[in-house]
Amino acid sequence: MTDRDARYASRENQWDEAWPGTGEKVDRHPPEEIDTDGEVSPFPEISGTTDSLESTRDAEPYVPPSDPPVLPGGAEGIHMGVGFGFSAEEEAYSDPASRGDESIHDEAMRVLREDSLTSRYPLSITVNRGMVRLSGTVQSLEDAEYAMSLLGNLAGVVDVVDDTSLEPA
Repeated sequence: MTDRDARYASRENQWDEAWPGTGEKVDRHPPEEIDTDGEVSPFPEISGTTDSLESTRDAEPYVPPSDPPVLPGGAEGIHMGVGFGFSAEEEAYSDPASRGDESIHDEAMRVLREDSLTSRYPLSITVNRGMVRLSGTVQSLEDAEYAMSLLGNLAGVVDVVDDTSLEPA
């Protein structure tokens, strides 16, 4: 019997001995079932357990596993094995195809013209292999950062380089 099992039995026996109306010690609990033989805790100094049944039985804190189950596949060689994920065919269908520089340029210019803040500035862009270079004049650094964030959110854009100049009003 381990030290933990002895403490558990001691707590249970204290309850039985303090039961009102009984002058004699009555063991109301069956012998404890030992189901953890041969198990070694990876962190013995930490209180708690990853076994939900042991947590309930021994009144120990439940510590859920910290690493999620993974499966081979996905963009980085692993895929989360939980939740409502996509199948390989659905992932391939939802993954946008690589875009050409001309397509990125057209969409970026449209986004800059349609935005109420960036439409008032004379901005131009060039695109080379997904790298967008923003040039023109803006009134503040925040305006340039805002325009860069708009362009950085477009599909197919690898990076945005700021070549704008400041002309305060």
